[in-house]
Amino acid sequence: IVGLALYLAFFSIGMGPATWTIASEVFTTSIRAKAMSLATFANRATATIFASSFLSVATAMTWSGFFIMMTVVCLIICVWMYIYLPETKGLSLEEMAHYFAEITGDRSILDVEGTLNRRDVDQLNEREQEILL
Repeated sequence: IVGLALYLAFFSIGMGPATWTIASEVFTTSIRAKAMSLATFANRATATIFASSFLSVATAMTWSGFFIMMTVVCLIICVWMYIYLPETKGLSLEEMAHYFAEITGDRSILDVEGTLNRRDVDQLNEREQEILL
């Protein structure tokens, strides 16, 4: 019972909500739909593997041992998130894109965003000219 309670406590403040919160905050609007689809697929695939192997693994190492192991995994993930996950409060998606581009050295998403923004501006200018004519 203690192992289960600890697992649920650490899952509730770490892995559980983080999988959805992180994914919803870090993807820019140009890739958000596809990226969230991939993130959801990865989440559901992991949950399927976990649920499929639960009984055999829990039986092999005892139920309490299994939940204590999962507590340790959740605790490690909580510590990792506290250390490495950036604070996103008050930041726009564009600011997050710039932040991740800086820390990873990959500016390709910024180039894509710039191209899409220029295309949107060009389309707006064309519509304005059509209206004026």
